[in-house]
Amino acid sequence: MGDATPQSAGERLQLEFDIALESPPPPDLNLDAWPQLARFVLNEEGQHGAWVVAAALVDDERIRALHRDFMGIDTATDVITFPAAGPDEPPTGGDIAISVERAAAQAPDFGFSPADETTFLLVHGLLHLCGWDDATRDDRQRMLDRGRALLDRFAKFPADS
Repeated sequence: MGDATPQSAGERLQLEFDIALESPPPPDLNLDAWPQLARFVLNEEGQHGAWVVAAALVDDERIRALHRDFMGIDTATDVITFPAAGPDEPPTGGDIAISVERAAAQAPDFGFSPADETTFLLVHGLLHLCGWDDATRDDRQRMLDRGRALLDRFAKFPADS
């Protein structure tokens, strides 16, 4: 892949995207579209240079362990991210863990299918890797709105672009 050092703002995004299936995905989840969706989100967020993103579909037990071990919170959550860059460095990617069990459980609350909620959580994780934070209620709402807007725009995005 080459040097993973961030490049100048004028350089195009170079994305290496991997998916790990530790838990079975929802039956109608289109994982083949995820690399293009990730590239779309990162481009829309103005990211550039070499990025490496790994998304893992996990169960509640696994995400609870990650949440406990890395954030000190002993509960399952829907998505957790691990940025590759430090807090004072430009983003270059990272890891995203998504609980398919949490996605299925909360999907009806948001009017989504489990597959759509899982995809929404990927976008949410990508926004975290871009530097978005949802620590406050207002920040969370802005982040949720941005995620929905990106998914809506992606649905209209030409497949060959």
